[in-house]
Amino acid sequence: MLDLRTIVVMLMVSALLMALTLACGLRAASAGFAKWNAGLGTFALGWLLIAARGALPDVIGIALADGLLLAGLCLQLGALLEFDGRRAPPALLAAPAVLLFAVLLPLLEHYAAVTLVSSAFYVCAFAALAALVLRLGRRAGAVRWLMAAVLSAGAAAIAARAADIWLHPEATPAMFSGSSLHVAAFMLLFAITITSSFAFLVMQRQRAEEALHRLAMVDPLTGLYNRRAFLELAGRELARAQREGRPAAVLMMDLDHFKRVNDDFGHQAGDRVLAGLGELLERALRSPDLVGRYGGEEFCAVLPGAGLPDASAVAERIRLALARTPLGGLPRTTTASIGVALLDPEAPLALDAALARADAALYAAKQAGRDCVRAAPLVGGYAASSAAAGGGAPSSCSERISSPYLA
Repeated sequence: MLDLRTIVVMLMVSALLMALTLACGLRAASAGFAKWNAGLGTFALGWLLIAARGALPDVIGIALADGLLLAGLCLQLGALLEFDGRRAPPALLAAPAVLLFAVLLPLLEHYAAVTLVSSAFYVCAFAALAALVLRLGRRAGAVRWLMAAVLSAGAAAIAARAADIWLHPEATPAMFSGSSLHVAAFMLLFAITITSSFAFLVMQRQRAEEALHRLAMVDPLTGLYNRRAFLELAGRELARAQREGRPAAVLMMDLDHFKRVNDDFGHQAGDRVLAGLGELLERALRSPDLVGRYGGEEFCAVLPGAGLPDASAVAERIRLALARTPLGGLPRTTTASIGVALLDPEAPLALDAALARADAALYAAKQAGRDCVRAAPLVGGYAASSAAAGGGAPSSCSERISSPYLA
């Protein structure tokens, strides 16, 4: 049977090595990094005091050591809260450890009572850590299941060890005596130190990769897809619609006389207008729709499943919202010209063809006096089906269209 004091020393060394590993693998600005590493350092100090138990007064080797171990768990709980974007209450980080220290002081002569009380605190801490990891959901990635499993196993092992000591106090008169159950419990704590810290490192790495991916996909000013991401996603969507014979529409919109906004109010005001337009477009479109900043003050949207009347109605709603709502805190409204085009089911390059026709419709809207919507003529099979149904492409800038697509 393994020597328990040796295992405790291993726990101390593993905590220090994991703190060093995280320090090398994470930036100090990572959410929860400081608290998680502080927790590992606190573990190391607590295990050092436990390893020296017998050579130190019981108030240090027992009460203070157990309080430090609980403080380490609370710091790691605070680290997970920060990873979740929440502020860890200061009382959470210290109050449980102080309470445990105070409760243990009158029990120092009763090893079974000390074990039962301290184990109850540890079980609650491990259970809280496991529950919080699972609550993080997909933000923590698949590694959360492993982390929650080892934390739950740790809680079960500590509870089993405490029950064994309480039921058979004569068999375990001191910390470093006990059966193979006790050895297994301490070895599991060693595994938890390693596994949970590596899992935390994986969670942080995954979040950093997602942030980089988002930076590559999203326009930082408007929060919409940037040109590269929009073209990639829109191309896939239109190609799929073309294969499945479903309609889809493209909107191309441009703010009218945007240079005057920058000249009259400054470029920061212009940036606020663009950001406000991004928010307006996200509110005006459905969740399946794609919208992106095409360049400068020009924006594009793809509306899967929308016919030409539907898409024109959406464009008109956007135009009216802009004409009625000052953006960026300006004293006047900003108008937009919008071109609408339906997906050509026969075009070899669906996105390129739709964008070209939407751009031509946008140019027609500007030629018509701006602040209006123009739709490109229907083409291919959709033109034939529309003509047979008596429909057509709306071209009047003042036309108002109602559609069930807007419901």
